This record gives sequence, C-alpha cells and structure tokens, in this order.
Amino acid sequence: MHRSIGFLIVIALFSCSCKSNTQQKETIAETIAKDTITSSPREAKLTFVGDFLFEAPFFTAVDNGYDKDSYFKLVKKYFEEDDLSVGNMEVVIGNDCMKVSGDNYNFCAPHYIGELVASLDMQVLSTANNHTFDRGLEGINSTLDFFDSTDIVTVGTYRSQQDRETPRIVEKNGIKFGFLAYTLSTNQIVPTQYRNLVGLYRNPETHKVTDEYKKLIANEMSALRPQVDVLVVMMHWGTEFTFEPNSEQKEMTKLLNEHGADIVYGSHSHSVQPVEIIGDEHKTLVYYSLGNFASQDDDIARTPKGQETFDNAYQVGLLSQFKVRLDNGKVDFSDITNHLIVNHLNYDMKKFVLVPFEQYDEFYEKTHYRYNLGFNREFVSGLYEVVNKKMK
Repeated sequence: MHRSIGFLIVIALFSCSCKSNTQQKETIAETIAKDTITSSPREAKLTFVGDFLFEAPFFTAVDNGYDKDSYFKLVKKYFEEDDLSVGNMEVVIGNDCMKVSGDNYNFCAPHYIGELVASLDMQVLSTANNHTFDRGLEGINSTLDFFDSTDIVTVGTYRSQQDRETPRIVEKNGIKFGFLAYTLSTNQIVPTQYRNLVGLYRNPETHKVTDEYKKLIANEMSALRPQVDVLVVMMHWGTEFTFEPNSEQKEMTKLLNEHGADIVYGSHSHSVQPVEIIGDEHKTLVYYSLGNFASQDDDIARTPKGQETFDNAYQVGLLSQFKVRLDNGKVDFSDITNHLIVNHLNYDMKKFVLVPFEQYDEFYEKTHYRYNLGFNREFVSGLYEVVNKKMK
C-alpha cells in the first residue's frame, strides 16, 4: 500500500516536471494572483434605506393618472453608485387573485409596486415585519413569487424549513455578506404550524423575548457566521413613533453583538432613530430605525394624541451610505454619510416624489401637504440631530 502511494507521487512529480516552463510560470502566476486577491483588503459601498410602505393615496393617484415612475427619480442616483442596497419591504405584493389595500393596517400592493421597487437596483429586502402575514400564507408566497422573478434576495419569510435554512449570502467585491431578518410580531398571528416560515424574535402569545427565541436566533447566527465575512441582522422592532430605541432594542442589540453581528439594520418606528457603533471585543454598526423610505399617509390616526410631531416625522426617512472594509478578516466601517429623504406629498395629494433634503427647496417645502401643520425645512433639519447624536 505505501509503495503504491509513493509510486503515484513519483508519477505526479514526473508529470509536473514534464510541463513546459511557460505552463509552470502560468500556474505560479495564477496561484500568486489568487493569494493576492484573498489577502488584499477589500471594500464595498452599501446603501441602507427604511420601510417601503405603499399606501392607499399612492394607488389612488396612480389610478387617476399620476406617473408612478417619477416617484424615485431624485433618489435613483444613490443606488446606481453603490455595490449593495438594503431595505425593508413593508407591504405584501399581491397577485391577480388578491384585492389591493393600503389602509386599515392591512397592506397588499399591486404588482406594479414590486416592479417600482425593483427598478431601484436593490439587492436585499427584508420581508419580516408586522405586515408580513396581512394576507396569510398566500401573501407570503405571492411576495416571494414576485421577488424570485428579480435579482433581489429576500430574507425573513420562507416557503419551508429547508428554505429558511438556505443561507442568504450576497458577494460583492470579494466580500461575502450574510443576512438574517426578524420581526417583533405580525398583525395577524401566524398559526403555530407555520411559525417557522416567519422570522419572529418574540413569542406571539406573550409578546416576550423568551429563551426559546433567543436560542433560535443564536443558532441561526452561529450557522451563518462561519460562511460569511460580514453578518447583517435585520430587525423590525421598537416602539412606533419614537425617536429613541427602547429597552428591548438595546437588549437585543447586545445579544446580536455577542453572537457576531457586524451590522444591525432596524425598522418599524416610522421615525428615524440614532446610528451608533457598539461593542468592545467585537464592533457592531447599529441602525436602530431608518424610518420610512416610501410612505404616503398624511395623517396617521395612531400617532400620540395631539402630537403633530410624529405625523411630520412619518414623512422623513434615512438613506445611509457607508463603506465596509475587510482586511485580514477584520471588518471596519468608514465614510458613514446620512441623508434625510422627504416624502413629498403634493398639496392636493395627487403627486408624490422622494426628495433628498439637500434638494428640498422652498418650492417643495411650501407645496407639501403638511406645510401648514409644521412640516418645514427647519423640522426636517432637526432630525439630523436625532440620527447623528450617538455618532459624535
């Protein structure tokens, strides 16, 4: 047996020696190039935006002739100059058998909304949020059916346990980004037999973060962590209409940091919340909430009574761009740039457009539906303090 192995080694060495010098040089050059790529620092530019929340006024305007393709015209540039774009799909994408709805906390968007979002060159969308189960399993599957027809990767809702165990990994510039997504709850409680199809981080009956759910998240993070360079966990959490993370967000952030999350992406509050980097041994970039990216409601009935503040904050989302650098296995963040994006609702609620605050001039300010209700440039500018205060 040993002589046979030795004989094979001799043959192999002889075969190598019979290669031409040119072939040998090519092989060595390829090896060196491969090693260089592996060991060289790598960098990717990311864009994070908040909730894609499409509501009844938008659908009505489209039905009355509004050009929906104009909605993203002023923000497309951000998505065209990055490597990886990430957001939260807050509405179900329906099919021909499902009735469109955009109010009463039950959202089912027409097919063209999916096409509109896909036109932004998004790469990853979370589908785990409180509206995930608004139309039951049919809604989950119709949403996945649509995005399966695009290049967009979805995470947070699944067709089966096998699908859930299939890692969501996107590679950009030699960096492997892995994604997990969870929500605090769903408006319609998911039946027990289907709960594995939705990324939940709380017990649906008690609304508590139990040891069972902590273990589930830890196990899924542990399974994905060795397969990727950068681990992103997307969390639909917190208290609606607030500018600060609550105690549960802070508790969960600590848990995610301890289990190796590099980035935490937060949504749900419908208002922007701070961005910060936490951790001692392991650093985690945390977005507690990016607010609404797309929304069209002018007066939210469930905001705190008598407060116009959060009706106005509902109209502004955060678009954050930053660079991720990978060097010898270490992840660093740089050039974090936060842009406020205004959902401009025209004074007659017949036209909508997303406007970067840098372009939000007097015309946009004074023609916004809520201008006479305190929604002005000064109010929007003040939200930068909310976002950036923990980064100082």
